[in-house]
Amino acid sequence: MGLICLLAIGCATGSSFKRIEFTAPSPPDPALRPFLEDMDRIGVMCATNIEPYKELDIEKVMARLANGIGRSLSNLPDVAVISQDEIVWQIDSLAFDSTNVVTAETRTALVEKLELDVLVFVELEHLQARTTPMAPTPYGLSSDPGLDLSVDIKVSLVNLHTGRIWQQNGQQRDWQPVRLQLFGSNQGERQLLMALSGPLEQFLRRVAPPPRIQERHFELSGD
Repeated sequence: MGLICLLAIGCATGSSFKRIEFTAPSPPDPALRPFLEDMDRIGVMCATNIEPYKELDIEKVMARLANGIGRSLSNLPDVAVISQDEIVWQIDSLAFDSTNVVTAETRTALVEKLELDVLVFVELEHLQARTTPMAPTPYGLSSDPGLDLSVDIKVSLVNLHTGRIWQQNGQQRDWQPVRLQLFGSNQGERQLLMALSGPLEQFLRRVAPPPRIQERHFELSGD
């Protein structure tokens, strides 16, 4: 990814230098770089074996989560992000879970059919959802009912060529007052997506940190 010049500001030392601000790609966390070696294409999968809970469409939430992860991974320079929809369409014969996603058969299929180098796999392992007679507010508990969600997820970063795997578990709780449903919105699905996003935020900042603004001084004299 080329450097994008954003702003030229004044002179730095005399009239022969100018200070330039630009955005530059940020490298991944050093601890994760061995799992991202020789990466041109990275795929995203989010899965769970948990059945739908009342009106909570968990499968739809996981699909939205995969799309969000894909957008974050676009911070990686010169790397193509392959969506969950494309992976499922190309390899519909495999059922993905944290056990078989790391097998040689699955890794070979992902490499041969999609030319993937790395896979980010997120699995929702546990979900607890309950309504409560009271809900939290900035000033304490209120008499309004609440929706209390707790999730456990596992994040796997798999190098499909070397078989090296980095894994991390995360837990998150989200407890909010029950709000009036407007325009067909679903509070439970929004709340579940928020709870899932919490443990993933730190991981995504490590593997695909956002670009940083940097400064350089360029000599303009031509000498």
